[in-house]
Amino acid sequence: MDSRRTANLSVGGFLIRALMFSLAGFMMCAGCVWADNSAPRPAVSAPFAEIEPLVTANPDDPAWGGAAVIPALTLSLGDGAKGLSPLPTSVKLLWDKQYLYIRFICSATRIISPYTKHDDPLYKGDVAEVFLDAKGDARQWIEVEVSPKNVVYDGMTTLTAAPESDVNLILDGDIISRDYWANPSWNLDKLRTAASIQKTDGRVTGWIVDLALPAGPTLQRLGMSQFGPMKMKINFLRYEYEPAGDPKSPNTLYAMNWAPVMYGCPHISPQAMGTVELK
Repeated sequence: MDSRRTANLSVGGFLIRALMFSLAGFMMCAGCVWADNSAPRPAVSAPFAEIEPLVTANPDDPAWGGAAVIPALTLSLGDGAKGLSPLPTSVKLLWDKQYLYIRFICSATRIISPYTKHDDPLYKGDVAEVFLDAKGDARQWIEVEVSPKNVVYDGMTTLTAAPESDVNLILDGDIISRDYWANPSWNLDKLRTAASIQKTDGRVTGWIVDLALPAGPTLQRLGMSQFGPMKMKINFLRYEYEPAGDPKSPNTLYAMNWAPVMYGCPHISPQAMGTVELK
């Protein structure tokens, strides 16, 4: 079971404390204390876009030829990843003053993407995910998910206390229960996305997701309205579900990430993010 957020409530436009995770999901995260996620966080430099990406998920868009490339994602840490191998996934990055452009290129032989509505629980199907903390203090971060069918989830999480994490870079349980405020009803205004399923001779070979994260709401805590040379905390993840050998068994989740996080716990691991530098 993935230990992602349950539904959260809001009243009068203000956040109310996020509901605690389901018992089974919470115990999955809590049970991964044997790992040590203290390795240095990854970093990547993203160049300025000389050609503005079209954000159409077209593999032939020439703008991406000059992008920074993260060539592969690794499996998330913990028992859930045992016995699995990461699926080929690359991430490309560009930016201009108005947008941070991100492209996921995912190899796949099938698509499991049952959700059709905005803010559906897309992490229960195949999905590309971005977590971004523009200020880098692990106090507020944006989460954007896009499915292979271009269904979008966007939300924001805020901590009302200084972040404290364990050796796995998972937030302390007291922080989660008292100071963790998730707002799935928040929308990233002017977000642009696109997705395409790639096929050869009628067979699925993969999927592409393009995202353009707008400067204004992304940089609000910094008091900035445009991107410029700067550093931000970020993580890129892909969830891919593969049918189990036994038809009666649940699909197997391949949880992959750029900056390592515990399996099922990226949303409570703000201090695990890597760094993107806009140059």
